[in-house]
Amino acid sequence: MSFTVKQQRGVLVEYRGQAIVLDPTGDGYGYPCFITHGHADHAAAFKYPDKTKYATEETVQMLSAVGWKDLENYKPVQVGSRIKLDDIEIRVHNAGHVLGSVEYEVQTPEGSVLYTGDIGLGDSFTMKSAEPVECDLLVVETTFGAPMFSFPSRQDVALDMIRWATMEAIPQHKLPVFRTDSIGNAQEIIHIFNSFTKLPVVTAKSATKISNVYRNFGHKLNYIDYKDPEAESLVEAGRCVVISPKGSKLPYENIDPALASGWAVLFGGRNRAFPLSDHADFKGLIGFIRKCKPKRVLTFHGGVMTKDFPSYINKKLGIEAKPLTGQREGQKGQLVSTDNRIKACTSQILRTIRIPGFQYTRTWLIKEMTRVGYNMSETEMTLDYLVSCKVLVANENSVSLS
Repeated sequence: MSFTVKQQRGVLVEYRGQAIVLDPTGDGYGYPCFITHGHADHAAAFKYPDKTKYATEETVQMLSAVGWKDLENYKPVQVGSRIKLDDIEIRVHNAGHVLGSVEYEVQTPEGSVLYTGDIGLGDSFTMKSAEPVECDLLVVETTFGAPMFSFPSRQDVALDMIRWATMEAIPQHKLPVFRTDSIGNAQEIIHIFNSFTKLPVVTAKSATKISNVYRNFGHKLNYIDYKDPEAESLVEAGRCVVISPKGSKLPYENIDPALASGWAVLFGGRNRAFPLSDHADFKGLIGFIRKCKPKRVLTFHGGVMTKDFPSYINKKLGIEAKPLTGQREGQKGQLVSTDNRIKACTSQILRTIRIPGFQYTRTWLIKEMTRVGYNMSETEMTLDYLVSCKVLVANENSVSLS
């Protein structure tokens, strides 16, 4: 049987009883965990210190900078790395999203999966564009996967930001404050004002901490933390721009706040909003998928506005596409287990688990069931059923007879 992919507290890739979890949102069920970047919704595996985790050094340093603890137990990867886990090989590619962000190409003897995590397309002021990789099955983010999300060029957005700060806010004796994400957009705005103006940049809270990590990895960014006495003088003189995390409070009066985010395209130029994004837009995603040449596409990180993205892929590219769910997907379509197979799997497990009180690890049981023809999903479903019936007792990663 070929590899399968499904959503299970992350993106679970299975091949013949072996498995990895990409960007897990839980403990990863004991499987090796691969983290794409440092945004909290992708890095949750670091909340479980005892789990085997793979991530870039940049990702770990950013998490540490904003106060995450117990980050020591991980294996560093970088673009170009190859990790061999039995019959599965994981290859690491640039994702172009934020510092240290990567895509994971999962190679098996019977085909490949590319998991993008979040991707940025087109070189930004701080990142190189994500790398398209030919694959059999593509699992791609669609945060902005709708035609309404068409981002202007970064140069045009940068000029609009500079124009607003220097020709509107400051002449009106207001302090221009950019509200944005601490990772990614904040560093781009610093670079914009460093490169095209002489205005000093003041950074607040986590925007400073993350920018320090960018600087540690070679990014030439000039900024002053808002608690520095020099920053206080600049703010009083009204001759600087301020970059602050969205929603945070600043100790300043007479500020003129502006949003810097991909969501700003929905504002139509109103309410001081600039469409600066470290995600791919609709056309960028279509072009990326075309270059990857997948047999099938599974989408994730979309909402109501992007629910039609799979149908766009079907129509525009002639590639079967659908949202990623908890159902197992392979190269040729969804794999469904029948009731008869689950019953047969139940009998096989009960023949295998025979020693009262002995702890049988789920990993070992999955491999044993794979040897006799049952896939991982069938085995896990059966184990959960037997636990619910109190035939088995579940521990963290093992079961025993009750």
